[in-house]
Amino acid sequence: MRPDKRRLYAAAALALTALAGCGKTPVVPAKSIAVDTGEQPVLTSLERPSNSSSPRRNAEGVARASFAQPIIEPASIKPLAAWTEQEAAAEALGRIGAAAVPALVESLQSPDATVRLKAVEVLGRMGADAKDAVPHLVRLLDDPDLDVRKAAARTLGRIGPAAQEAVPALMKSLLEPVPLAPVP
Repeated sequence: MRPDKRRLYAAAALALTALAGCGKTPVVPAKSIAVDTGEQPVLTSLERPSNSSSPRRNAEGVARASFAQPIIEPASIKPLAAWTEQEAAAEALGRIGAAAVPALVESLQSPDATVRLKAVEVLGRMGADAKDAVPHLVRLLDDPDLDVRKAAARTLGRIGPAAQEAVPALMKSLLEPVPLAPVP
């Protein structure tokens, strides 16, 4: 690998590390679960590493505390009657897959940012089936509308390895400083 590419990858890794929050102070326990037996609180799995010196708890107390927690029901599927016509169309186009890509690519060139955004979101639902739209999505990384730019980057990621030609443009977006909005 050439030295200039190594420097670029090192800078990207450093930027990603900073964005992810790595290298900051360790996680501080923010939540504890009270145990009815008067034992010490049970820490969540994220809190345990920061308190590795705490004494071991008996299994019975941990089990009792876990049963005391409310059960959170998973989000139910939205009934079809609650869907908008646009949501139903977007879902259908996303399931149709590669056959719908040409029509969606045409929509990416609309002067209306809302139309471009919807088309990008539908392409994102298709995943790798939307690989023919990659060059058009790369162009949208420079779109004047912020939401369209973000959705284009997210969609390229959802397309996966088939979008490898987008890597230089995504790296540019990652490493290029974002201009600040003028203060009103």
